[in-house]
Amino acid sequence: MNRNKRLGTVVLIAVIVIFVIMGISFATLSSNTSPGSSLFGSVLRPVQSAFSYIGNSIGGFFGFVGDMRNMQEENVELREEIDRLSAKVRDMESHSQENERLRQLLELKSNQAEHTMVAGEVIAKDPGNWFYSFTIDVGTSSGVQKNDPVISGTGLVGHVIEVGSNWARVQAIIDSESSVGAMISRTQDFAIADGDMTLANSGKCKLSYVTQNSSLVLGDAVVTSGLGGVYPAGLLIGTVAEIKSDSLGYSQYAVIDTAVDFERVREVLVICMGR
Repeated sequence: MNRNKRLGTVVLIAVIVIFVIMGISFATLSSNTSPGSSLFGSVLRPVQSAFSYIGNSIGGFFGFVGDMRNMQEENVELREEIDRLSAKVRDMESHSQENERLRQLLELKSNQAEHTMVAGEVIAKDPGNWFYSFTIDVGTSSGVQKNDPVISGTGLVGHVIEVGSNWARVQAIIDSESSVGAMISRTQDFAIADGDMTLANSGKCKLSYVTQNSSLVLGDAVVTSGLGGVYPAGLLIGTVAEIKSDSLGYSQYAVIDTAVDFERVREVLVICMGR
């Protein structure tokens, strides 16, 4: 018998004793009317009141314990219901985000009607948080070829570097081996958007070969220039986040905040250039 059972047994015996004594005292008071019995009643009445108070207290204690148990059970049920509702909300948010990405891709596809585009999903990636390179689920059977540009609903992702019948490997523009012909949209100045090993760890890339007389400002949009034969002109790369000068002071360079979130690449469009 564990401690709780022993405590319950003791309390039960105490309650029974209290009620037996109360019964005897009531019987004594009701049957004896002599001075002695009155004296006995006077002596016993405070004891009876004390036992009555104890009995009521014990009853109240058990009632309190019962209420606490009910409240604990209700709290458990409420927590479980909150967990279920939270899971539903997360699921709805996930579907909402997916629908928004697909809507952006659809709009982008309609805006690039002059090119054939193939939609693909990421099926594998290199270890780590960042999408430096990854594999998608479309290939030559869908018209995808090596060097085809890859975009998302927000901007330029990269280009195809390997391709199979039903898969393709994509190199992202933040990869240190990547180089993209770029142009500052506002000034029409040409530059090169390079992947940089240090910047890649924050999902950014470097805008190189910007002349000192270029009026580059923070927030300038950077797009593909169309030079180099891989990317068509006008695809958004990102915006200027920092402007710096090189060590010799002959040119300046910038840090680009990429338009694509390279921690969360899910669906993409491959621009089939038909080379």
